[in-house]
Formats: sequence, C-alpha cells, structure tokens
Amino acid sequence: MQWQDTTYAYPMVFAAVTSAFLTAYAVSFSRQKRGNSLIVPFTALAATVTVWTTASVVKLLLIDPSAKLTAYIALHVGAAAAPPAFLLFALAYTDKHEWVTRRTATVLYVVPVLFVLALVFNPNQLGYTGWEIYVENGVHFLHVHDGPLSIFGLGYNFVVLLLALGVIAHYALQLSAPFRMQAYLLLGGMVIPPIIAAFELTQTPPLAGGVNLIPVSLAIPAATFGVAVFRYRLFDLRPLAYAMAGERSADGLVVLDSTETIVHVTDSVSTLLNSTNSLVGSEAMACIPLYDQLEADGEPLDLPVPGVDDRFIELKRHTLTRSSAPVGGVITVRDVTHRKQYELSLQARNAELEVFNRIVRHDIRNDMQLVTSYIDLVLDRESLSESGREQLNTALRRAMHTVELTDVLGDLMRATDDRDRIQQVEVGGMLSTAVEGLREGYPNATISFSSCPRATVMANDLLDSVFENVLKNAVVHSRKDDPTIDVSLSVSDDTATVSISDDGPGIPDDRKEQVFGEGERGLESRGTGIGLYLVKTIVSNFSGAVWVEDNEPQGSTFVIELPLIPTPQTVETDAHKVK
Repeated sequence: MQWQDTTYAYPMVFAAVTSAFLTAYAVSFSRQKRGNSLIVPFTALAATVTVWTTASVVKLLLIDPSAKLTAYIALHVGAAAAPPAFLLFALAYTDKHEWVTRRTATVLYVVPVLFVLALVFNPNQLGYTGWEIYVENGVHFLHVHDGPLSIFGLGYNFVVLLLALGVIAHYALQLSAPFRMQAYLLLGGMVIPPIIAAFELTQTPPLAGGVNLIPVSLAIPAATFGVAVFRYRLFDLRPLAYAMAGERSADGLVVLDSTETIVHVTDSVSTLLNSTNSLVGSEAMACIPLYDQLEADGEPLDLPVPGVDDRFIELKRHTLTRSSAPVGGVITVRDVTHRKQYELSLQARNAELEVFNRIVRHDIRNDMQLVTSYIDLVLDRESLSESGREQLNTALRRAMHTVELTDVLGDLMRATDDRDRIQQVEVGGMLSTAVEGLREGYPNATISFSSCPRATVMANDLLDSVFENVLKNAVVHSRKDDPTIDVSLSVSDDTATVSISDDGPGIPDDRKEQVFGEGERGLESRGTGIGLYLVKTIVSNFSGAVWVEDNEPQGSTFVIELPLIPTPQTVETDAHKVK
C-alpha cells in the first residue's frame, strides 16, 4: 500500500494524538473517580473526534483510490457521531442532567446511523453519487460527490452542533468573568470547525475548493479542550455549574482578586449590603463592612445592615487557592435577621429571668428564712399545745421546702447560663465538702467516704450542687431512721467516677431513666421534684454522665462520671469515714 507525504497531515496528526490522549485520560479518570456525570459524554466526544481525525490522516496519506474511499467512509463514522456527543456533553456540563439519558442519545443518533449506513451500502446513490481522484502539487486527493442523505446528514449535524454551542453560550453569558474561562475554551474550540465547514461546503472563498480543511481545524478544539481539562480542571471543577448555583442563591458572593479588589458580585449582594453603587472594581476595604475584622477562613461576623434598622447579615471570608498559593478570596453575605432577632429575644428573656432569679433567691429566700426563724422561736415555748406544735412543724417543713426550692431554681438558672464558664475543679475536695455538709444536716445518717484520689475535671461550683442533691436524695428516700450512705471516688486513665450508694427501697428498672426527668419525685419524696433533673443538666454541661444502678443487698447507687483532665500522677489520700 503506497503512502504520500504532505504538510496538511501534521495538524490532523496533532488533533488525532491529542484526542486519543484525552480519551485515554478520561477513561483513566473515570476509573479513579466514579460518579462524575461529565466523564461519559466527554469520553464519547473525544473518542469520536479521535476516529474522525485518525481516519482523515489515513485518507490523506493513502494513494490507492479504493483505500481512500474506505478511509473516507470511516472518518464519517466519527464526523457523524461527534455533534450529538458534543450536545450530550454540553447538557451534562450545564447541569441539565435530566436530558442526558439513553433515550435522548438514541434519538440523537438515528440520523447519524442512517447517514453512515447510506455511505457504506450507498443504495440508489443516497450516500454519494460518485467520486474521483485529483492531483494538486503532487498530492493525491479524493473528492466525493454527496448524495441526498449525505447532504441531509451534514445539515442535521450542523443543527445539532449549533444547538450544543448555544446551550453553553447561553449559560456562559449569564456568568461573570472569573467563571467563564472553561466555557470560553469549549466554545472557542468547537466554533472554528463549523465555520470552516460552512465556507467549504458553500464554496465560499478563500476556502472554496482545494484541500478539505475541516479535519485540520479539529486541532483547535483538541488543544482548547486539553487546556480546559488540565489547566482549568474541567473534570474536578465546573465553575459554570457552581457559579449558576451561586448566582441563584439567596446568599451573596463577593469575589476578590489577589489585590483584594472586588471582581465579581452576585445580584443579591447589593440588596444584602443596602448598596446602590457598583462594587466591582472597588477595594474590599472601602465597600465591605468590618472587612478589616474578617479573618481568612476564620469565624463569621454578624453585623447590622448599614442604614437599615432591624436587619442583620453574616459575613465570612474564604481563601481561593491555586496550586496551594492564594489567588484571591470569596466573601459570603447571608441574611441572618431571623436568627439575630431570635437571639436578641432570648437575651431579653434571659435578662428577665435573671431579675426573677434574684427575686427568688434574695427576696423570697430572705423572707422565708425570717418566717422559719419566728416559727423556731414559737416552737421553743413550753406553753404551746401539741396540736399547735404539730401545725407549726408542718409550716416549718413547708417553709424549709420553699428555701430549698429557691436554691435549686437558682442553680438551674446558672446551669443553663453560658456565661457561667467552667474551669478546673478538684473533685475530691468538692465531694468532701458535700459529705461534711450532709453529715451536719443529717446527724443520724452514717456516711462512709471510702477513698479520695486526686481528680481534676472541667466544671464549676455547681458540681457541689450535684453532690449535695444526690447525697440528700439518698437520705430523703431512705425508710430508715439511721440510713447508711457509701460514697466513693475512683479514677481511671481518663475518667473520674463518683458512686453514692444508699440502703433505701431502691428504684425499679423501668424508672431508672425517668427519675432524671423534670418534675419527677420518689414515692415518698417531699423534695422539689427537679433536683435530679438539675443533676443531669449540670453533669451534661460538664460533658459527663449520670445513671442509677442497683445496690447490693438493697438500695440504689447513683454513678456520676466526668471526663478527667490528665495530671502527672494520681495521689491517693488516706481513706476516712465521717460519722
């Protein structure tokens, strides 16, 4: 088989090699990162261009007329399949995935398949009416006279190709400059071949007659597609689709270049910032409120909208990088009016609750302490009748209950107040103080404190309320006149565990979780009903846990577990008992 050499083949060879490389790269990429909806149509497009250009090179370099005709038919396999493949690619690229289906592909390829079959079998000269070889500057060229179906197929491919270009161009025009480069590369590459084809098919100078330059022009899209894939990360990042999402988002986007100059803003930014001036081209420092306080990739800032009452926005700055080097930034602008109004209402409510807390803890508590003092004075009188003494004792218990309630409510307020910051607390010392206080309040109880190792946790003085409530709960729920309470503190590698066991009636399994509910009381409790709820709330705020176990031979064990702050060593002190 004879071959000829011509410089016209070099651009075709470049296009064929580049297209083949892009096809292989796309296949390899799809195996590494499955699920990318752009890979399949891109691979199909690159493969059809590879067939088109490779067959064109063979057709041009062959001398034998029948071999040239065979190569001519082969190149039209790729040429007929390329425009539908490009339309499917354009639909996937612009996120119109509902159109990228097997049904759409089948419909698009009906005409190309008939076109290729007409060239292969040429019934009634529908594919071509004749062909001839002519020599120009020593190079043998094949000229084929198109048949009716070939002309229809070429027209169909032009329509499909222009439709694909229109899909990308329509969306590209809606984007700002920073997001258009990929679209420009795709459009710029694919628009050249149909322009050259239009000149050649209409015999319009300077491309009338002579060498078919359509396959040669495919070197341009091969090059631009390569730049889009490797330079602008076509497979990894599709700014066209992402930018469309940004343009339609209620959040505003402000894009900065490396000099902190605004190069793009979405439509919602002007409304969010209450700005009537064009921001593009301005320095961010002059246009963005509190810009000097925005840290790159740091915490967002909340601020009122300039010049507007009762509206708030959130600003957050993100760094744009390329090859690990910063090239600009993006500032997101979000309307947070509803959230801020809710936060302000919570702050107002908290302020009211603080006033209420002060009234409960100060005024009511002081008045009730005065009441209990007077009741104690009356009870000391020997002339008091037994019925009167019983009634006063009832009143005294109710008054003491009210005092206890004010203490618990005050602690509950603090437990839900974020401003009461935690700090390092030594568990053993706080537990010892709570045991001593219980001993003084309940002299008939036997409280055994078995060990007190050193254990430091992150808490505050509310931990003392936890121990007091659990210890008091153990005594109050005991049916014995002289209850026994066992208290222990153990330390593991990362946890401090306090166990408080009583010899009371115990707690049924179906109530072990319920006793920590708000308003829960024991069967014979005279307490507030929120003591254990307070315990769980406080312990949870300290990232700990509390639960109930059965005590042997009878009673219950409350277990309080707190995360331990690591210390160089745990110092074990002497065990002691408190009676």
